[in-house]
Amino acid sequence: MDTNLHIRISKELKESFQQVAKENNKDTSSLVRDWISSYIAEHQKADEDIAAALYRVGYQLQQALGGREKVSKEFVQQLQEYALTDQKKFTQQILTTYLELDLTIPSVVSKMYNKYAFSQMFLFGLIGDKPKEEL
Repeated sequence: MDTNLHIRISKELKESFQQVAKENNKDTSSLVRDWISSYIAEHQKADEDIAAALYRVGYQLQQALGGREKVSKEFVQQLQEYALTDQKKFTQQILTTYLELDLTIPSVVSKMYNKYAFSQMFLFGLIGDKPKEEL
């Protein structure tokens, strides 16, 4: 092992945890490591799902705008600049675009706020190819 993790828990909780682990022939350290690994995997998967959904809604907006060739280069450049400098303006621009086109705003759009990687996935969908699951 490379490092230790120190946590504060009540004496009673620690003793109960150790007792239950012992009764189940488990090592408390391995149980904590397993929980941490599961937690990371669960949240990384959630982020991957959000990123994929944002690509799809970016692509759907591309289609609502008339296809890739109809998406204004200036619009994409402005969004890219906002993605790098001001996520609030990025999100506002996207919301304004949906409203101007009289489109329903997908709930996943709210996940872009303060997440550069998520805004990039939306942009990739806006200028990219049809998502694979839709082929």
